[in-house]
Amino acid sequence: MPNSLERRHNRRRRHERTRQELIQAALDQAVAGSFKDLTVEGVTRAAGVSRSAFYVYFGDKEELLLGALEDLIASHRNRLGNCWPREGDPRRGVEKAIYDVARVFAENSDLLALAFETATYDEEVREIWAALTESVTEGTTEQIRRLQSEGSVDDSLDAEALADGLVLMTERSFQVNLAQGDRDPDSVAAGLTKVWWAALFGPGASNRPGVAAGDRADVQTAANPAGPGPDDPDTANDPDSADDPEAADGPDAGAPDS
Repeated sequence: MPNSLERRHNRRRRHERTRQELIQAALDQAVAGSFKDLTVEGVTRAAGVSRSAFYVYFGDKEELLLGALEDLIASHRNRLGNCWPREGDPRRGVEKAIYDVARVFAENSDLLALAFETATYDEEVREIWAALTESVTEGTTEQIRRLQSEGSVDDSLDAEALADGLVLMTERSFQVNLAQGDRDPDSVAAGLTKVWWAALFGPGASNRPGVAAGDRADVQTAANPAGPGPDDPDTANDPDSADDPEAADGPDAGAPDS
């Protein structure tokens, strides 16, 4: 016979399971229409619980959406904020962060599509999304300044403005390409990585400290996708440069491990 601690634990698990079933039912219902068309009655019917049970967990459907967003942010806080690795090639740290966040968006595309829709008219949803974006931007600014102090990023760049532009661009790309589940997250991340590399490290990045000498071809590829010109001193007289295995090791060469 379960003791009082086990009974309490079981009640908590049932409570959380019902809460998640209501959230999932709301997402499933909204996919077929829009959040505005969602009703508490439709959600409870799909979840197989009473209408009164809904109000044990949420005050209304807007509170359900806010709760789902807060759950998502809490469970992925380390991946959505200050998440760049501090060791090794800084470009790989940027790449890993972008792939990680792209996968979070793709795994939660139904919820994020609802959030984007609702943020256009619901102030609370708009505020929580703005707070998340601000947190990511602040973390990115901090990381750019760290790389500037290490000599990997040009210290004449405005770290705050650069972070703001890159994060907003990335958010918009995720909205367009991932919120509806239309694109593979790794292909979206690969394209964004090229832009981030070019913006942060530029065509001269391989000459700065912090970027491994063996990875220079990657930086040049990111900054100059068309390849070196005939007068490029690093390749013009090197008949083997086209076969250099390092040159293929860019963001399209394969997704980084999670």
